[in-house]
Amino acid sequence: MIRLRSYQEEMVQEIASEFGRSQQRVCAVAPCGAGKTVMVGWMAGGTAAKGRRVLFLVHRQELIDQSSTTFTDMGIQHGVIAAHSAKQYGSLVQVGSVQTVARRLPEMPVPDFIIIDEAHHATANTWKKIIAAYPEASVLGVTATPARLGGQGLGDVFKSLVLGPSVKELISWGNLAPYKYYAPPVRADLEGMRVKFGEFVRSEVELRMDKAELIGDLVEQYQRLAPGMRAVCYCVSRAHSEHVALSFRKAGIEALHIDGETPKEVRKQAIANFRSGQIKVLCNVDLISEGFDVPAMEATILARPTASLTLYIQQAMRSMRPDREHPEKQAIVIDHVGNVFRHGLPDEEREWSLENAKKKRGSAGERTYSLKMCPTCYQVHKPAPTCPYCGHVYQKAEREEIPEQRKGELVHIADVERLKKRQEVGKARTIPELERIALQRGYSLRWVQKIALAKGIIKENEVHHAGT
Repeated sequence: MIRLRSYQEEMVQEIASEFGRSQQRVCAVAPCGAGKTVMVGWMAGGTAAKGRRVLFLVHRQELIDQSSTTFTDMGIQHGVIAAHSAKQYGSLVQVGSVQTVARRLPEMPVPDFIIIDEAHHATANTWKKIIAAYPEASVLGVTATPARLGGQGLGDVFKSLVLGPSVKELISWGNLAPYKYYAPPVRADLEGMRVKFGEFVRSEVELRMDKAELIGDLVEQYQRLAPGMRAVCYCVSRAHSEHVALSFRKAGIEALHIDGETPKEVRKQAIANFRSGQIKVLCNVDLISEGFDVPAMEATILARPTASLTLYIQQAMRSMRPDREHPEKQAIVIDHVGNVFRHGLPDEEREWSLENAKKKRGSAGERTYSLKMCPTCYQVHKPAPTCPYCGHVYQKAEREEIPEQRKGELVHIADVERLKKRQEVGKARTIPELERIALQRGYSLRWVQKIALAKGIIKENEVHHAGT
């Protein structure tokens, strides 16, 4: 019997509270590996027990299979709405492919509760079409990153935001594996690269990444930093991914490329072989990011630069799922493209909002995080006079050297807008002030309680009075 963890119970209660306040569209945020599918299953099962219909929407076959398996393990009877799956509309709970559901809208039973997996996709036309078809249904979106790939908020779909635990908290509780983050010395030069729709122009990225010295270093650094570990390598294109996989095989390391166009059975077998350890490195393009749950995966190789915080988090944290068979697991992230200097470390504290993020310049020259890469052990860390991992003492010149700077450019130490938001919360001294902030940003009133407790505005025994 799968049981909810304490933070999952709190999130489920907070979501129920938001729906109880007549918030019809709620977005729940929890980091990769927090167990969002289990929480979804719990809510779906409880809704079905009351005789109400649930539609759980996902956008990839692998996610349908994983969700269906989790629901079965939880004892939730359900149907699957997908190509080549038998129709079982009699079941109150349905796990549906968004593409198939959109085609079958005229024939499907009307759901009372729609749950959207990876809800940062919910602003796309196909998802909006489904939501619009059932205007009376309550809608819940779950995601680790409540923003579109380009950084725009989700406020045109969702009206309330429920915030779960942070990455730091999940690591401290043992619900995520701790990690080591490396930025090896050979990295792609992304100077002057253009950004369109919130992402680097793929054709330009491919030209810069598919170079012998970069690909050779991928293999060399894997052998040095993560030897024998099961690693997923994120590449720019099919040609790049195939080139990388071939280079690993030439070095005697079992590696394979898969992408969205790889036949389903081939993909399924490749992932099974990766789980069992027959394949050590799985190279892919835009495939193994969202919902890919392999606790035995120990390492992540970032060979694709991305301007999207959403994509970065989905990829960088993929190896941080804990492994019950190896509770001492420590994830390894090898970043060959400097994504960490654009987006920060995986456990960076982030301010989420349904509002649109401030638009950034369309060039790769902008850096947003001040971090150091140790020249001795290659680990990335917050600025400090010595490396916290190997004890390397930085000379004065090194302090200016990492992250790399060029004449005429400035390193952005912090996002001004985010800093203003933190300062606004820091200055709040009363419940009404916190409620005003929550209302402006789309936060739930339970956020008010949490912050008020942390600031000492209210005590634990007064929690039930906050937000009333």
